[in-house]
Amino acid sequence: MTGRGDVRWRCLMYHDVVPETDASGGGPDRFAVPLDSFEAALDQMLALGLRGTSLSRSLESPSSKTVAITFDDGAASQFDHAVPALLDRGMTATFYVTTDWVGDPGFMTWDQLRQLKAWGMSVQSHTKTHPFLSELDEAQLVEELAGSKEAIDESLGQQTVELSLPGGNAPRKKYWPLLRRAGYRVVAGSRWGLNVADAPGSLDGRWVRRCTMRGRVDSTAAASLLTGDVRTALHYHLKEPVLYGARGFLGPTRYARWRRRVLDLLASR
Repeated sequence: MTGRGDVRWRCLMYHDVVPETDASGGGPDRFAVPLDSFEAALDQMLALGLRGTSLSRSLESPSSKTVAITFDDGAASQFDHAVPALLDRGMTATFYVTTDWVGDPGFMTWDQLRQLKAWGMSVQSHTKTHPFLSELDEAQLVEELAGSKEAIDESLGQQTVELSLPGGNAPRKKYWPLLRRAGYRVVAGSRWGLNVADAPGSLDGRWVRRCTMRGRVDSTAAASLLTGDVRTALHYHLKEPVLYGARGFLGPTRYARWRRRVLDLLASR
């Protein structure tokens, strides 16, 4: 007999969804996804009998037929392009917003975020200013965590309980209790892999693995990802320790600069 703990489900992480992009270089466009590719992934879910939902829904009712869909940053392109595609297919998603960016050019407004909630989407925290959390002291970390939650709670009339880590970068271990103290019960990172129902979290809460979606992903690649293809998983599991090891050695800010220079150089060739 199979219990909840045997259920494994996938969570996807998106950023910008735009009409077209080549996702080259190391800048922000590297994580953009062209709209037709995003729609193809959603259609592939439907073809495979999978259901796209917000992260909270996947956590409440874990199923191997569930795919949590999440977006980081709160870009206006998500409202303009991704949301209509989701609504057309009867799907929901979670939108993690950087609250100090709300209303800035290129980002959603509070009115748009309220509209997302009315459509059944989930709006959660991506901190106030999008820093690398491991580089913050206690006071700075509290300001990022509590300030973002307070802004969302007040503007949307809710209790925000989810946090997405900017750059997948967690606070230093001695500050982990501050996450729960600030009111967060779910922490979404950027580690690749499947999630297991009822698995304990590593931050005194629920830690969620997410699969980064960037650039153009054809239907074959989308199917491999959504069905947990072993070769696809192995590629990421071999790559991650190298990248996270380099970031740990250099520090997240120096690593981000180094990575961008390398990717920009490769794209120029």
